Order: sequence, then structure tokens, then C-alpha cells
Amino acid sequence: MNQIINLQIPIEVNLRNQALTTAKSLGFSNLQDTIRLFINQLAKNTFDVSFQPKPVVLSERNDRRYTKIINDIKSGKEKTLKFKSTRDMFKYLNDQG
Repeated sequence: MNQIINLQIPIEVNLRNQALTTAKSLGFSNLQDTIRLFINQLAKNTFDVSFQPKPVVLSERNDRRYTKIINDIKSGKEKTLKFKSTRDMFKYLNDQG
């Protein structure tokens, strides 16, 4: 018979509450189920870690607007600036004000 252990992980209450809210929105009844799923996938080496923001869905109007901006930059119609460093960029921006 498999032995069962309790895994205790100290985390901030706010983090736990945010994770629980997200877990419930994904259909889990509690955090234990999400942790079990993660640990099972980790043990089987089937877990893939990636950090990707959720894609932004633009309205049709804004999609056309940003497509035009990108096309204008690529065609050279809209001029852009290049900087060698962030320090140079901030110097330029401060000099403009």
C-alpha cells in the first residue's frame, strides 16, 4: 500500500487566495487538486513550464489601426528612432521636455 504524506508549503495568505480563485475559475474545487495535478505531471516529466502572457484581443477597429501603424513603420512612412542604450533613450526623452 502506498504511504501518504502531508506536504506543507508556507505561502502568503493573499497568494493562496489569488491561486484559489484562479483554480476555481479553471474548474478545480480546491488548491489541493491543482497541486496534485502539478506534482503528478512533474513526477512523470510531462509538465511543461512556460511564462507567456495571455494574448490581447483587439477590437476590429484597433486591429486595423495597429496593423496600419506596423505597416507604416515597415514601409518607412513612419520614422522611428534607435538608441544604443536605455540611458541614451532617456537622455533623448528628457531633452525633448
